[in-house]
Amino acid sequence: MIESSDYYSECDSRAVTLSDVKNNIDTINEFAQSNGYNVFWRGQANHEWGLVSSLVRKLALAAVVNNALLDRVEQALLDEASRWISDLRDQVYINPLAKLAYLQHNSIPTRLIDFTLKPWMAVFFAAESHDNVDGRIFAIMVNDTDLINVTPQGTPWRTYNTKEVKIYDPNKAGLVFPRLAAQGGVLALGRLPSTKPYRIAYDKFLDKPRSLLAGEVRRILSIPFKLSKFDPASTTSPIPARATTPIGLTFRLHVDKDSIRRDLAGMPGRNISPKSEKATHSIVYPDASGMVAHSKILQGLERGVLVL
Repeated sequence: MIESSDYYSECDSRAVTLSDVKNNIDTINEFAQSNGYNVFWRGQANHEWGLVSSLVRKLALAAVVNNALLDRVEQALLDEASRWISDLRDQVYINPLAKLAYLQHNSIPTRLIDFTLKPWMAVFFAAESHDNVDGRIFAIMVNDTDLINVTPQGTPWRTYNTKEVKIYDPNKAGLVFPRLAAQGGVLALGRLPSTKPYRIAYDKFLDKPRSLLAGEVRRILSIPFKLSKFDPASTTSPIPARATTPIGLTFRLHVDKDSIRRDLAGMPGRNISPKSEKATHSIVYPDASGMVAHSKILQGLERGVLVL
């Protein structure tokens, strides 16, 4: 069985310093700008994790996931949430995608995957935890026509084609989520990926590369893009010119995570990240639950230690 890391390794690069991280971000941004693409970012604290939504990940524990099952469970959750959560009676949440954004924001599983407009915010999330494990950064490039800035009626994503990925911006659609605004957050959505376009990875058992099976693809990805090779050291073609949207890119973050957090907090020393993209827990989680989870004073009190 091919795992996420097997698939990533075919298209992977590794950033071993903060300067490498900056160079990778700049390279991707320049490619996107020169081709008229929109680029969005995601950071994951463990480089081996799949790029899979919370709902698909949980469904996979109970059943073989397909689009029909995903649609049915999603609708059941939307129906239950509409009865259960009084906030969703507000007119702003009348459409299903607005409801899904609310559920995602409140840690209820959905098909949506969090991305951000801010590359260094993605770096923060990749370095936020799991200090003994490399993080991973994803970038996805889409066209203007793939942006959703006004909440649609109905559930059009259930009839997207199998290569289509859309990026929904709840903030532009008039939904107010303080965390999402602070994080520059957007939400990626689409149907489950199929086996086409072919995704290739090295099979250790067969000792050769092969195409991924449908079940393997969906354990690794729950939105239908294909990773392209990314070689930031190449001066001629760091990203294949023939790549077509939605373009997926990834690189592994092999940098001391505490040094990344210090840099993003603007602490004295060598600062690589832009001042405009500083990130700390109080910036990223600007609410009471964020304070409960990350306040050093409250964390100390939980351990019986006074931290002032």
